[in-house]
Amino acid sequence: MSSWKAWLAAGVAVSSMAQLGAQAAEPRGLPIGPCINIGNTLEVPKADEPGDGAVTAADFQRIRAAGFDTVRLPVRWDDRSQGTAPYTVELAWLNQVQATIDMALAAGLKVILNSHHFQPIHKDPLAVQPWHTAAWAQIAPRFKDYPADRLWFELENEPHDKFDDSNLRQVLDPALAAVRKSNPTRPVIIGGQKWSGLASLETLSLPNDPNVYPTFHYYDPFDFTHQGASWVAPNIPPPGRLFGTQVDARQLEADVAKVKAYAARTGLMPFMGESGAYEKYIPLAQRVAYTKAIRDAFVPAGIPVCQWAYKNTFPFWDKASGKWIPGLRGALGLADDAPAPAAAASPAASGVLADLEKQLPGTLINDPTRIDWASQGASLKVKPVRDSAIPGGGAARRYTVPGKLANAWEAQTLVPLTAGIAAGQTVTVGFYARALSAKTPDGKGVIGARVQQNAAPYYGFADTTLAIGPEWQWYEVSGVAGRAIAKEVATISLQFGGAAQEVEIGQTIAIEGAPSIQKAAAVAAAPEPELPPPLQGQGVLLNRPGERAWGSSGAGGIWQNRDDPRIWLGKATRFTTAVVGANPWDLGTAIPIAQAIQTGDKLLVAIAARTESAATPDGKAKVGVRIQSNTPPYDGFANNSFAVGPNWQLIRIRTTATQGFAPGTASVALHFAGAVQAVDIGPVYVLKLP
Repeated sequence: MSSWKAWLAAGVAVSSMAQLGAQAAEPRGLPIGPCINIGNTLEVPKADEPGDGAVTAADFQRIRAAGFDTVRLPVRWDDRSQGTAPYTVELAWLNQVQATIDMALAAGLKVILNSHHFQPIHKDPLAVQPWHTAAWAQIAPRFKDYPADRLWFELENEPHDKFDDSNLRQVLDPALAAVRKSNPTRPVIIGGQKWSGLASLETLSLPNDPNVYPTFHYYDPFDFTHQGASWVAPNIPPPGRLFGTQVDARQLEADVAKVKAYAARTGLMPFMGESGAYEKYIPLAQRVAYTKAIRDAFVPAGIPVCQWAYKNTFPFWDKASGKWIPGLRGALGLADDAPAPAAAASPAASGVLADLEKQLPGTLINDPTRIDWASQGASLKVKPVRDSAIPGGGAARRYTVPGKLANAWEAQTLVPLTAGIAAGQTVTVGFYARALSAKTPDGKGVIGARVQQNAAPYYGFADTTLAIGPEWQWYEVSGVAGRAIAKEVATISLQFGGAAQEVEIGQTIAIEGAPSIQKAAAVAAAPEPELPPPLQGQGVLLNRPGERAWGSSGAGGIWQNRDDPRIWLGKATRFTTAVVGANPWDLGTAIPIAQAIQTGDKLLVAIAARTESAATPDGKAKVGVRIQSNTPPYDGFANNSFAVGPNWQLIRIRTTATQGFAPGTASVALHFAGAVQAVDIGPVYVLKLP
């Protein structure tokens, strides 16, 4: 992240925003200092009142004392007024809004009064325009004598749907004209189409009025700020996206440049009316980092920023504790009486970790002394557990999922890595785990594990589903990175949504450069024998199980070699089909048989296999197998098939040779295109039996 910090440190000179009438050489903008939205109060539907409750004088005094300069006051007018002429706004509502503004001004704050969620206007803008205009014709006169340097109007929040550039001026110009009858010089704010996103500035057309100012909203990257946000369905970004990559920094830099280019082109400096990150799925430390990055990027360029929101979604004030949420005010450059969330200690600086790394194969790439990982999932419950009987340090975290979820990742914890991953590198993750309960056929817990990039497109590898027993046990997952993953987004995802269950995870270790954590040293000292214990002494080996130069082929799918320390010899190949092939051999492989086969030989073909996924009635992969010639017409024998479950199994097929083959002219053929599936094949053994 050093390049990002250097970029932030470079900064941009702060523009002077001290006067409304800026010098000709400076873009014209409003003097908005630190700003926060008063959300979920006056803009909630009438039927849903009171939202977060009525905002009080004490709220505004607290906001001002915290160092905020301005509040944006969203107000809903459509269900507080008649939908037909004369479109009368409820008098009691006008009085309440005016009293709220009076309290904010009395506290020393500036106020942006907007029309928020005037829902009908977005569906039929031109038909609703008279109603919207009439509302402003009643609102504006109430404030004609209020100071123009402390109270500003915003005509409509986030035009969207059918309310766009094609009709924006036709709808808002009449509202502006209604305002100007009683407030000829009061600043008025207008935002553009498509929810007033940054791109709306490119096409925003404003009236020729010296007291009109542009605005935009900024929730980028959206897959970070709105992860898990139900109100953006059906395109809900999945939880787990972390902020702070070099890509994020470059996007910020480019977006600031876009606003500055707009200001240079138009002579107007827009302000950011909303920004924030959803607290339900985003750890506080990440919210603080995001808030600070936005502030540090835009404010030095003279672009004011207004945060969403005071105490509802994306909150700064914690209603439950009655305190400011620690770190967020500091992220805005304000005094913060509570410290920001502490950053993780650097493993490289820890003597304990240095000693641990000396004992491990490969390179340590996480901090195994920490288990305070970020967790994601609306139904997931997480509880810290301490017990001296827990291996690896006496601490764990308990994860409870009440029911199986549509996707395993909908309940997950993310173990951050302390180093980037290079393409082609082997990464191994090991952890202690046990299942307290699980609604599965065998009563075992189900944990999905993968090494992944927590930024779109969420590339990952080493995807493995583990069956977790009731006793503490060490589990390992290993794989080879198909492409590089930057340090800032490199994580281990442990996923619990595959079953209704309660599982515990203890110490977790991630290494780079070795296929196993526990076994690597023993393997180096004493190479694993070709034959595993179940096959030793049963016959003469006719092939070389350690060699993976198989003849894989077929347009019906793909194959990928993998490291997997759970199986003999530590190597596997995953065969994946997306559709059922016209022939089972549309995706296949041929394992060479080095020795001769004589007619009448009694043979044992043993295949180590497991299913990663399978669109079959029983969820098991279906694999065809035969012994055949290496050349057309591929004569052979022992036509057979087998099904295999999610755990490694040694499939045994006994047969008698009906024809002979010279050394090196035959193979064991495996066919995978008979089902939509992903199946791992480990070592294959061909033995001549006595």
